[in-house]
Amino acid sequence: MIEFIRLFLKRFLFLLNMILALYTLLVYQLSYSVSVKHWLGGFLMLSLPLAFAGNIFFILVWALRKSPRVLVSIGILIVGFPLILRTFTWHSTNNDDSRKGISVLSYNLMWCDIEGHSLKRDSVNSTNLINTALGIDADIKCVQELFNVDYIPKFRMIQKFKKTHPHYTYVHATPGNDEGQGSIGLAIFSKYPIVRKEEKHWAINHNGLLSADIAINKDTIRVINVQLRSMGVRVHKVLDAGDDKEKAKKEAKTIYHQLKEGFNDRIIQMIELESWIKTSPYPVILVGDFNEVPYGYTYGRARKYLKNGFEEKGSGFGFTYHKSPGFLRIDNQFYDDRYFDIKSFKTYSDKPYSDHYPIWGEYILKK
Repeated sequence: MIEFIRLFLKRFLFLLNMILALYTLLVYQLSYSVSVKHWLGGFLMLSLPLAFAGNIFFILVWALRKSPRVLVSIGILIVGFPLILRTFTWHSTNNDDSRKGISVLSYNLMWCDIEGHSLKRDSVNSTNLINTALGIDADIKCVQELFNVDYIPKFRMIQKFKKTHPHYTYVHATPGNDEGQGSIGLAIFSKYPIVRKEEKHWAINHNGLLSADIAINKDTIRVINVQLRSMGVRVHKVLDAGDDKEKAKKEAKTIYHQLKEGFNDRIIQMIELESWIKTSPYPVILVGDFNEVPYGYTYGRARKYLKNGFEEKGSGFGFTYHKSPGFLRIDNQFYDDRYFDIKSFKTYSDKPYSDHYPIWGEYILKK
């Protein structure tokens, strides 16, 4: 009887292993092809880290039993190795390339934490956040969720950026507000002249696109700053519900609907962003808050045209979202490798003042 139970459990475990293997292959297909424009595909691609973890679990189980069945999950992970490199990568920080590059900062400023400052909860945090945005050296600074008001010296952000980056452009989170006051949204500040701009505002979630054609010596490049529809993942609200099961259930349901709507909206937004990339007459650097994990539709579509800075020169996991769940890389820098070499890339995970970490890359124009 004991032998029968042992055999049954072994076969049942292998059945689960095979189901997981087939599921993982399905998600691989979605992530590699990025052709399915449906919110369900978004949920499946979002689950890929769990699929990785499950396959690692089965590798350990079969390895301990010295079973050849270990080869199933090993093979699955080998097939998905390019996707694993989107999750974790490692490059040496030593760079002997002496060529001078174009450095680009991307930073979601969380409205400069004006809420924390105004409510007197933590005025120090907003100061640290502002100092970080101003203090990181970069030729071009692309920011999302910029807040600016001239009547509060601390939040005269445009004036502060202009001291080192005299050329700038922005798109307001609220259309028609051309005074440069309040919640501005996307902005690009440059040490080099901006010769043309283009903008697109999406009313949903106050997101948009902003491009700047920037003259660098005899060359012109196009920098696109983007913030796509928010994922709406507010895990802390579920956790804060505590023993209140109804509240926790309601918050979990809200997250589900926000994720679903976010997948649908980002697909629409990505279609427009793709046209900006494909029709650009100049070499493109694309940066911003994509609000999607590296296996999703928008990331995959951008990667069809451009290389990803983290994948090419980053280190570790490169998580960029600071708040719960805390293990997301949703901010990115992409570049056209036909025209650029990437020299270095960095995630400032030691700057926890916004809900996003700053990311920085240096790019060298090919001659």
